[in-house]
Amino acid sequence: MSANEAKHALNLVVLLAKLPKASTLTTQELARRLGLSVSYVENLLKVLRAHEMVGSRRGPMGGHCFCGSVASLSVWDIISVFYVAPTPLRHSGTREDFTGWLEAQYEQARIEFFKSQHFADLLGEQAPDWGNEVCVEREAPHFEYVESHFQNHRDGVGRSHAF
Repeated sequence: MSANEAKHALNLVVLLAKLPKASTLTTQELARRLGLSVSYVENLLKVLRAHEMVGSRRGPMGGHCFCGSVASLSVWDIISVFYVAPTPLRHSGTREDFTGWLEAQYEQARIEFFKSQHFADLLGEQAPDWGNEVCVEREAPHFEYVESHFQNHRDGVGRSHAF
């Protein structure tokens, strides 16, 4: 898996974690908001579901929601699902080995940095802590009846129809 997948997955999880408690987003809506293809988002969601960071519900009011604990996650917890760091090399004295060793040291420093970053910090002030609660399905959309959008029509037999 690549660093790009890790970056997109992190953005996806942040987007879901910022949602209100009872809300979900469809795969299509996630793809639109992230500027990614639906199939790519589906692949990310599949891996995130397997690691129990995202929950999904099927059906007309279904979608995806964040199911982890905001307080206990680090940025690395999400990135590591998608990104495998190279094994550190040992310096044997040659210039090529030294370069590889330097790159490995840099990679280790990056990993330590990601481990030290709390996931909740990415959410800013919108950091809800729901613990390990199960996701609930999206609330039904609320429609108000507005009289001005409809007009009554009688069909000649005395029945009234709204259009």
